[in-house]
Amino acid sequence: MSSPHILIVGAGVGGLALGQNLKKNGISFTLFERDASPSVRAQGYRVRVAGGGAEGLRECLDDEMFNLFENTCAESKPLTDGGRFSAMNADSMESLFPNEFPGLPKGPGGPGQGPPEMVKMSSQKVFNKPYNVDRTMLRNVLLLGQENHVKFAKSFTYYETTSTGVTAFFRDGTSERGTLLVGADGTFSPVRKQLLPNVRYVDTLSRVIYGKMPLTEELIARFQPKALKWMTVIQDQSLTLFMEPVRFPKDASVVTNGRVPRIDDYAYWVLGGNAETFGLSDAEFHNLSGKDAADLTLKLTSHWDPSFKAIFELQNAAQSAPLRLITAKPERPEWTPSANVVLMSDAIHAMMPTGGSGANTALADASLLGRIIAEKGVSEDSIFCRPDVGICLASDKWQCRRRKEVVGFQGFRRYEGGDYLS
Repeated sequence: MSSPHILIVGAGVGGLALGQNLKKNGISFTLFERDASPSVRAQGYRVRVAGGGAEGLRECLDDEMFNLFENTCAESKPLTDGGRFSAMNADSMESLFPNEFPGLPKGPGGPGQGPPEMVKMSSQKVFNKPYNVDRTMLRNVLLLGQENHVKFAKSFTYYETTSTGVTAFFRDGTSERGTLLVGADGTFSPVRKQLLPNVRYVDTLSRVIYGKMPLTEELIARFQPKALKWMTVIQDQSLTLFMEPVRFPKDASVVTNGRVPRIDDYAYWVLGGNAETFGLSDAEFHNLSGKDAADLTLKLTSHWDPSFKAIFELQNAAQSAPLRLITAKPERPEWTPSANVVLMSDAIHAMMPTGGSGANTALADASLLGRIIAEKGVSEDSIFCRPDVGICLASDKWQCRRRKEVVGFQGFRRYEGGDYLS
């Protein structure tokens, strides 16, 4: 049997982790990313890697790479150091997690991390230590050593399969042939739309604007000091601000010998509410520029305590962006089985961003799929799955193995309302 060549569409956290896993196992692959560069748009900021995500990442990386990952993480503190405030009173601090939230069992990363039986996603030992990670930093680290495998500005359009492989076609008129096509291309995955055209995600009708800003002396002087200790939630009747200082104990540029740029300490924030609160149509909200998003946060929080408004008044508009919260429902799809096309991470099981569940599941996907390819190769025996097996997340055996883990995890986190998206 000839050695497989894997085509990965999407250079997000999941796709890059899979690339590292394949590289570690000596398997040929090419990774295609539609963005022109890793830094062309906002990538989100802090994410907590824990449980099955940390375990999966450890399996994907060799010892040297995992050491680099650990040395580029931000500092972590107990969640009990955080606080909850009323938006109108900066002196109203309460404990952030006095008890478990109703319906949110504690995981290794705290409430919102998923039910304990769903955190472990392979046969390896579960990591009990959560890692506080900057998403841009993580992508930069995961790119190391596989730069020659990644092609940017490659926008996938469609694929064609044969009995021996698959060909991916791109908007620039080029095509690439391989043994297996992996759709790691996010919530609005073009690969999924061709493979599973009837699968629709759900708009939860929740909206957020997120951003970051340096931990400057002015912010530290103006913002409520207790709220800058660690994770903080600030609430009024219709809005919730989640914010967290992100501090790096080590300089990434030094740790990586200049291969990854330094990121200065910053405050990460997310302002969330329902669509009605933001007062914009879907199109208007989606098309908000950074400046427009920043202006909207100032308008929505104009009645807040001055100490809390400082984070919006001092924000860098270029780092602010809107996000519509979308999730998948664990429903059984209809599809034509294929041994040459699979889906992973948000391309097939988009999750709410609470607790970092999407990133952690993507890393677990990357470890399991990479392991199956390394151990069993690409064939009908290792990849193919009949649709009557159950709720498979794509047409492949590896994701049937993931069925009880991910669909159960997703069922726990599923949103029971909202509108289907086409």
